[in-house]
Amino acid sequence: MRHPVTHILAVDDDPEILALLDSALSAEGYRVTAAPSGQAARRELEAGSCDLLLTDLRLPDLDGFALLDLARQKRPDLPVVVITSSQSVADAVKAVKQGALDYVQKPFRLDDLLLTLANALEVGRLRRESRLLAEELARPYRFENLVGDDRRMLAVYALVQDVAATSTTVLVTGESGTGKELIARAIHYAGPRSRRPLVKVNCVTLSESLLESELFGHEKGAFTGAVAVKRGLFEVADGGTLFLDEIGEMTPSTQAKLLQFLQDGTFRRVGGTQDLGVDVRVIAATNRDLKTMVAQGTFREDLYYRLNVFPISLPPLRERRGDISRLARHFLGRFAREMGKAITGFSPEALRLLETHAWPGNVRELENAIERAAVLCKEPLLGAGHLAFLGPPVPRPGGNGHDPEDPASGLPLAEQVETFERRVLAAALQETGGNRTLTARRLGLNRTTLLAKLKKHRLE
Repeated sequence: MRHPVTHILAVDDDPEILALLDSALSAEGYRVTAAPSGQAARRELEAGSCDLLLTDLRLPDLDGFALLDLARQKRPDLPVVVITSSQSVADAVKAVKQGALDYVQKPFRLDDLLLTLANALEVGRLRRESRLLAEELARPYRFENLVGDDRRMLAVYALVQDVAATSTTVLVTGESGTGKELIARAIHYAGPRSRRPLVKVNCVTLSESLLESELFGHEKGAFTGAVAVKRGLFEVADGGTLFLDEIGEMTPSTQAKLLQFLQDGTFRRVGGTQDLGVDVRVIAATNRDLKTMVAQGTFREDLYYRLNVFPISLPPLRERRGDISRLARHFLGRFAREMGKAITGFSPEALRLLETHAWPGNVRELENAIERAAVLCKEPLLGAGHLAFLGPPVPRPGGNGHDPEDPASGLPLAEQVETFERRVLAAALQETGGNRTLTARRLGLNRTTLLAKLKKHRLE
């Protein structure tokens, strides 16, 4: 049986065993580096060229446990198999608990050794693939991939860098669509928790009872339908980050349970009596004014101060207009690649339209608009005609809204009505700072109808 060229670092101070390992593994097609001492093995590990470490635990100068620790520090994906005598099985078990994948006992059968090594190499391969996949998924959220160089955004990026390496609780605020989740992901993936889960919970989409069960889990029999114990998302996120979006919509009961966790790191499952502890960083986000909610008695003051340890405020897109063309080109490049289209840029008229639009839905609205326009575009340059659905710039409060270059001019009546409705919705959202409840009240709509219209006009 032949193997791909795989490099095994074999370590043993017994020259006969080391020669046997070198000969037998080389005959199987492996490339073997034979190290007669712990120090020799250390030099090889630091060179970083081997695919598997096979080491005796009892070495005179640097024992196998020290090599195992070094491997974990230098090469976290490196599979380690330890060799032990029949009198030292307890040491082998200890090594496995410290990160070794498996062990073989002296005297060992060659077939057993080869099977153990093959299994360990497969685990190592899966580890590397998992790490590479995680890195690929995290790539869009890396700090260097954040788009925009407006001075306020540069200040935000500096805050992200400062807080990423810590476990400090972060509160991200800003209007809907300003990129709060993107900032939360950038913080997670730039820090030491990047290989652990990032779990997102939208507090507005679940009822109070469901949100508590999702966050904290429940015990069997806690309520009708609770037929088994369920782990909550705090447990799922152990070692990583829990991102609580729309934290301003959380009910007082759930606020109290979240406060307990932020105070002492413990929580109880719904229906439980035992305090559970996990290591989770909390990042919360909201488009609401939590200070006002505290004054109104709808948000706990003590929870607000626990969340607001490290605040990051995101400016709306209308206040960072210098970034609009840069973001638009970024989105266009991405969508053109995904759609297989040779769109190279924007016409001057299209850029002018983008830069004068009010963007009440902020970066998310811009991204949606560029995607829609890219679908419509069949030319090398995306023009103003592909963006006609945006309508003219949203008039400022008190303005007459007259625009002789209105892209909606000449459209059928139904389309002009749609354009007008979109303008009214966008203006109302802008005036209320993106507050859905207040917007619905001002327009005389119920919240469900408003959300449906926002989705229809891609303003959500």
